[in-house]
Amino acid sequence: MKNDIEKIIFSRSEIAAKIKEMVRNIMEDFKREKTLVMVALLKGSVIFLADLIRQIDMSVEFDFIGTSSYGGSAISKAYVEIYKDLMFEVKGKSVILVDDILDTGKTAKVVMKHLLDKGAKQVKLCVLLDKPSRREVDIKADYAGFEVDDVFVVGYGLDFKDRYRNLPYIAVLKKKYYN
Repeated sequence: MKNDIEKIIFSRSEIAAKIKEMVRNIMEDFKREKTLVMVALLKGSVIFLADLIRQIDMSVEFDFIGTSSYGGSAISKAYVEIYKDLMFEVKGKSVILVDDILDTGKTAKVVMKHLLDKGAKQVKLCVLLDKPSRREVDIKADYAGFEVDDVFVVGYGLDFKDRYRNLPYIAVLKKKYYN
């Protein structure tokens, strides 16, 4: 797998430091909440969510929403499908939507609307990576770790065809593997 990598752009220690900074901001913004409600998008955000919640010093409730917009391709489809919904109610609650990367913005926009339609009081977006050059809808993360150029990134939950998620860093995948 390491031979498939063009270059590492964020190391394990850089990611850990960024998450610590993000948690400080989240804790400050949600200090009046009794419980922090987090909803993560499957599968890419699982590692990011785990590292976030281990550092949060308050009650945390979390669940997952499964979406599909890539279908095994390197190019996002025109629509977003929700294939797994929440197991708990978000009505009247402030929610943080956690995702690995904010790319076109289509998935985040659809899921945020979905949560608001379920009665969430507010939905804040927390992403590890922000790729504004690919944005197709008007959306901005409330909490963003790193900004990345328009390159195909893998590792730390990010994948290509369900591979590379387990890499402890974020790297650029060699073009020959996804073209």
